[in-house]
Amino acid sequence: MNKISKSLLLIITIIVFGCDINKNISDIVISTYGSTKSHNVGKDCMACHINGGEAGFGFTIAGSVYDSNLNIPYPNVLITLFSDIEISDTPIEVIEVDGKGNFYSNIPIDWQNGLFASISSDTEIRNMNAPIFDGSCNSCHGLTSPYINVE
Repeated sequence: MNKISKSLLLIITIIVFGCDINKNISDIVISTYGSTKSHNVGKDCMACHINGGEAGFGFTIAGSVYDSNLNIPYPNVLITLFSDIEISDTPIEVIEVDGKGNFYSNIPIDWQNGLFASISSDTEIRNMNAPIFDGSCNSCHGLTSPYINVE
């Protein structure tokens, strides 16, 4: 067997036996409108939901949304991530906030160059003016800055 044949056989073997195409599909966890499966509104979700963490699975983004008075969780709004501050490009990711006011996803997100977050309700759109480099939203919001909020 020549080098090209051996290389081709190696590549095919890696593809066939090294990739589980069903794993990525069945393991997706993402918040949806109306769902009440989440918990611990306002807490740092990713204190437990990190790979190898206490929860058993990690998120790539997670947080909580409150009303504009910062009193009660605000459900069923939308979090959108963009690569540009002008938010005129195609969204990188769109995440529904669940019925308890939490949002979360384990879909891979490339934070390397920073992303711009936007939150929208039926009556308001709010944008972060600075890029974020990870999705642990409640590690700042609710601690060193106000909770994520919208009217």
